[in-house]
Amino acid sequence: MWRSLVRPRGDRRADMFLRAAAVFALAGIPIILLFPHTVTLVWLGVLSLPANSPLSPLLPTAFEPLIMEAAKYERAIPVTLVATAGYMYMEYVNWRVYAWVLSWDRLTSLGSRRSVRWGIDHFARAPFWTVVVFAFTPLPFFVVRALAILHRWPVWRFMVATLVGRMPRIFLYAWFGEMAGLPTWMLVAVVLGGTASVVGGRMLRGEPVLAEITEAAGAGAAPDGT
Repeated sequence: MWRSLVRPRGDRRADMFLRAAAVFALAGIPIILLFPHTVTLVWLGVLSLPANSPLSPLLPTAFEPLIMEAAKYERAIPVTLVATAGYMYMEYVNWRVYAWVLSWDRLTSLGSRRSVRWGIDHFARAPFWTVVVFAFTPLPFFVVRALAILHRWPVWRFMVATLVGRMPRIFLYAWFGEMAGLPTWMLVAVVLGGTASVVGGRMLRGEPVLAEITEAAGAGAAPDGT
């Protein structure tokens, strides 16, 4: 049984994520049994992992609605702390995944493109505050993550800047959820609507629903197709 649990089943980072998620979920069982009032924080912590994974657009686990729903049953500060912890763990995983993708042979020339060099040069002027601004605002965070990797910025500095920018944003969502108390059906509609739009759009365009996995498999294949 132990050999079956530790046997590699794919990329090392994916294995680490799946096993950590399983450990987190299993650890939540005794926590809930011993402290029943923590059930909201436990499910928020578990769902924060897939909600911030590379496949989050395809999963009915939109992060912000989850935060606002949890804040209806718990105070904003503990919700913020749990949600931030789950997000930061997944951001470290996302960094490693992006670094792996950007190391593919067919993407090694990406950093030499004029537009990319322009982005890296501007990022290098104030990397810390650039990450903070992207983490706090609705700007696409994957852009600054990729620029930080291409700039070879240390991951620990990236994580600190991400925490400084993202934690206040998560608190604002938690505070709004606590104050507004939006109906659950409305939050569910937002979550399912976002997932349906992504999946439906890909099906209409004839793209694979799991495009991220298909792309990774194709790029990671050996020249002989294995």
